[in-house]
Amino acid sequence: MKTYSVCGLCTLLMYIISISLTSSDTGGTVQHIVALVGDDVILPCTLSSTVSAVYQSVEWQRPDLKPKEVHLYRDEKDDLVLQNPVFRGRTSLFKEELENGNASLKLTRVKLSDAGNYTCYIPLLDHQKTIIQLIVGESTHLLTTQTPLGDRSHEIKGAASRPVIIIEGNEGDEVVLRCEAEGCYPEPVMEWCDAHGRVLSAAGPTETARDREGCYTVTSHVIVQNSDNNTFTCRVQQLEIKHMKERRVHVPDQMFPKTCHSCWLTVVVAVLVTVLAGAGGLYLLIKKGILTIRKVSHTSWCGGVIWWSYFLVWWCYFLVWWCYFLVWWCYFLVWWCYFLVWWCYFLVWWCYFLVWWCYLVEL
Repeated sequence: MKTYSVCGLCTLLMYIISISLTSSDTGGTVQHIVALVGDDVILPCTLSSTVSAVYQSVEWQRPDLKPKEVHLYRDEKDDLVLQNPVFRGRTSLFKEELENGNASLKLTRVKLSDAGNYTCYIPLLDHQKTIIQLIVGESTHLLTTQTPLGDRSHEIKGAASRPVIIIEGNEGDEVVLRCEAEGCYPEPVMEWCDAHGRVLSAAGPTETARDREGCYTVTSHVIVQNSDNNTFTCRVQQLEIKHMKERRVHVPDQMFPKTCHSCWLTVVVAVLVTVLAGAGGLYLLIKKGILTIRKVSHTSWCGGVIWWSYFLVWWCYFLVWWCYFLVWWCYFLVWWCYFLVWWCYFLVWWCYFLVWWCYLVEL
């Protein structure tokens, strides 16, 4: 086991030297370091001047944690009172190298949750600040910047599993989709694509949460319209470990509700069909001789006109009420769908409440 650790550390150091991307400015130096779970790693920090670091204060911090202190050196000794407990017993400076301006930090027994941005700050040298991005993976091989994106869920712990897509419901004449991926580290990027590979705009920013182990759960929503094949893709990418995972979903045409325009079109078509059918039936009755047209006196003719006028008026009233019935029926369907959507939302929030309640009870 010791042989593996020493070899792994040597390989890691050689890899760090080969891939470190350094850009210096007045704000400091940025370096990207890759480490394996269980190994030791060195986070480099060297004073730009020839000043000795023995009499300086050296502050190693990780801003995203509370407390953010990783390792503090001042008054010529380590001061670990404010150190974050997750680093206790795992950090040290190279005391013999401080005289040469080397304030590098050694972090032992690297964990997956150790990944993140670290800062090395020398208070007396305001311009001296080093930022280290530590990337942690669990793999038998290290990745280079030329490694293509692919499925590394079986190689690297923290690589996102295949995301889950849920059809949440309707919003007007559109459909709302939700995509979720959990157990991810480092934090992934989530995007939506249509059947032609075009990136779709998400319905708001990606929601992010972290569990006790520091892994991320990301959730994204998208609102889609009825298209040629209604196939959509949710893609999760972790560029730091060259990992990508995706899932496709097909939304049936029945999930897209008919618009009001289509409802009115149905009403108009139904009225036209009724009128044409009535006219056609009347024509056939006259042609077959079942109904005859005869001359009548002026008085009888006026009475017939009045009678037919009443008939047409009542027939128009019937059509109007029938149209109203169709419209209200459509409204009823719409409100019923809204009721189902809100009911589903209620169940979801109720489940969230139960989960948090169980979590608090365990604490």
